Amino acid sequence: MNRIANYFSDSYSEARAKFLAAVERGGARLLASHTNPAKGPQGEACITDVAWIGPVDASKLLILVSGTHGIEGYAGSGCHTAWLEERWFERTRPRDTAVLLIHAINPHGFAWGRRVNENNVDLNRNFIDHSRPRPENADYEAISRHIDPAEWAEPSLAQHNTAIAKFLNRDTHDVTCKAMHGGQYVNPRGIFYGGTEAAWSNRLFRELVAHHAARANHVAIIDYHTGGGVFGFCDLFIDDDHAGARTRDWFAHVSVISEDKASHGKNAQSETPGNLFYSLPDILPGKALTLCLVELRTGEVGGHDAIRAENWLFQHGDPLSSEGSALRAQMRERFYPARAEWKVMAVYQSNAMLTEALDGLSRVST
Repeated sequence: MNRIANYFSDSYSEARAKFLAAVERGGARLLASHTNPAKGPQGEACITDVAWIGPVDASKLLILVSGTHGIEGYAGSGCHTAWLEERWFERTRPRDTAVLLIHAINPHGFAWGRRVNENNVDLNRNFIDHSRPRPENADYEAISRHIDPAEWAEPSLAQHNTAIAKFLNRDTHDVTCKAMHGGQYVNPRGIFYGGTEAAWSNRLFRELVAHHAARANHVAIIDYHTGGGVFGFCDLFIDDDHAGARTRDWFAHVSVISEDKASHGKNAQSETPGNLFYSLPDILPGKALTLCLVELRTGEVGGHDAIRAENWLFQHGDPLSSEGSALRAQMRERFYPARAEWKVMAVYQSNAMLTEALDGLSRVST
C-alpha cells in the first residue's frame, strides 16, 4: 500500500517533481513545460508539463488531463505518476497508439489548493464560445447573495442556507443543483464562475491538442476529477454523442452522458456548460472522438459548503489566518482525502480504466 500511496504528494511542487521523474523512468518523454503568468503561494512558478509515450506517428491517441480543477490535480497527478512508474504502457502494449499526458493544466489552482484559476475562473465552465452570449443561470442569479455571502459566520450563514433550501424546495441547501453547479457568468467573485474570455489554461489546452493530436485519426480523452460520492468509487462518464456503443463497450463500468440527457429531457452541456472535454470537436473537427471524464469519489460529507467556504475565504477573508487554514484543510480533504487507502483505490481503478481505454482504442480501425 505504501508504495502506491507514495506516488501521491503533499504539494504542487512535489507532485510536479514526482511526475517529471516518472516520465523519465517510465519510458515517456517530456515535450514541453509552460509557465503560468501567476505565481504560487511561496512565489514558485506554476507550470503545466506535457509528456508523450508511444510511437510518434500513432494513428490513435489517448489524452490524459490532470488539474482542470486545480486541487483535484493531486489525484490525477498521483494516478498518472503511478501508471508511468509501474510501466503500465509496456504491460498493455497497445498497437499504433500513444498517450499524451497534460499535467496540471490549471497549475495555479493546483499550487494554491483551489479549484479555480488565478482569476477565480472555474476552468470547466470556461470552454464556451466567448464570442456569443454567455449561458444564463437564472437560479444562481435569484439566490446569489445566499450562495456567495459576504460573511461566513452564524447566525447569518444559517439564514442563507435556509433561504437556499427554501428556493430549491428541499430539506437541505447542500445539494447538487443548477443554482450552484451549473456555472454562472455574472459574478466574478462567486463559485463556478466561467469568466469573460478564454483563460490561459483554456488557450494552452487548445494549442496542445491541436498540435499533438494532428496526426491521429481517433482521439480519446480522460479528464481526471474528484468529488463527492461513495468513498473510493470511480465513476467514468462518456459522452455518447461523440463516442457511441463502439467505444462505450471498451469499459466494464461507464455512465453514458447521452442517456442522462434522454432520461431527464435536458442537454448536459446546457446544464454544466464550458467543460474542457467538450472542446475537442471544435479543436479536432472531423476526427473520431471518445470523450470521457472520470470522478474519483471522496465521500458523502462536505459538498458545496466546502466550495462556498473556500471561495468566501479568498474573496472576503484571510487565507493565511487560522480560520483560513481550517477552511483550506476542509477543502483539501473534500477533494483529496488523506487516507492512503483512498489513494490506492484510486490508482487501482485508474489503472484498470486506462488498460481498458488503451485496449479498446488500439483495436479501433482507422
